[in-house]
Amino acid sequence: MDYQNHIKRVYKAIDAWLQPDNASLKKAIDRTVDDNLFSLEDIKHQVRHLKKSLTESNLQKWAEYSKLNEVHIEEKNILCLHAGNLPLVGLQDLLAVTLTGATYFGKLSKKDPYLIPTLIEKLDEMNVAGNRKYSTSLIDFDGHPADSVIFAGSEDSVAPVVSSLEILGIADESTPRLMRTAHFSIAYIQDHSKKTMEDLTEAVFRYGGTGCRSVAIVVAPYSLNSQKCHFTDYVEAFWLNNPHHQKPSNSLFYRFATNKAVEIEQAWLNDFLIEEKLSEPTDKFVLQWIKGDRETLKDIVETYRVGLQTVYTTDKEKEIALNKELNIETDQLSKAQTPDIWWKPDGIDTILWLQRELG
Repeated sequence: MDYQNHIKRVYKAIDAWLQPDNASLKKAIDRTVDDNLFSLEDIKHQVRHLKKSLTESNLQKWAEYSKLNEVHIEEKNILCLHAGNLPLVGLQDLLAVTLTGATYFGKLSKKDPYLIPTLIEKLDEMNVAGNRKYSTSLIDFDGHPADSVIFAGSEDSVAPVVSSLEILGIADESTPRLMRTAHFSIAYIQDHSKKTMEDLTEAVFRYGGTGCRSVAIVVAPYSLNSQKCHFTDYVEAFWLNNPHHQKPSNSLFYRFATNKAVEIEQAWLNDFLIEEKLSEPTDKFVLQWIKGDRETLKDIVETYRVGLQTVYTTDKEKEIALNKELNIETDQLSKAQTPDIWWKPDGIDTILWLQRELG
């Protein structure tokens, strides 16, 4: 395959897809909002980010980083089981498979069934190499054996998915599987400047905190009590422009009541709880604010490494140092919800993994 021309063709399809006059994408956005799947504000945020990040030069960079042209897997079938926690959350996997030229089988989430197909339509319309098939039902891939499987979702759903793949004859124990189950990130901050607080607010509250890049724990040199009013001002300003889309269950209030009973410092925001207590971050709509330093951060990373996606900082030098010291993905806090197209979910580059497993 002539990868340079292939990448150019992929970019042209993406560019056409993101044009303001693309009626197909606009209709998909409207349907998504009308069905109350995601808020218009969150979809707009995602689309604006894609317009900035999905440039031809960035696709070329990703190809270089992942050594795209070293192994040819055009004849392979890749099944992607997409999550539905964020709008267009499976787009990176679609692009990874598309860039390799392999066949894409996309099991879309019923929570996000409309958006990704509009890009697939553009890829097909512009004759981008590779075949593409998608459905919201796994049974529609019955009789289509996959050479590898890419899964994104919760740990609880892994076993049922693997069982279904075997029953349907799509994949078995010998089929390479990339199972992504990270579900939270950590912010390590050392100041409470306007930019830091704005970046932290975006990282915590965008998408209601449901993405694996969303911050669930913040480590700071200040107590929650000292920053409570300061931080909640930024949260309220964010919510004015980005109304909370989902509501928590009653269990969140019970958690607040329990904290109050045992005198745990906290901030109750009606639809979100900030608490100065550390536990495994499994519940939605909760931010754990921990007063501490670098050693505190190291202890938390080691304790909750399973499920941890990224550690964010506001300092580039610290980001690089923590990456080496903790052996964990790191990034700038300002990019928490606007990652580079080549970011590594669960620390693994999708294209590199596909080529290693299938080459």
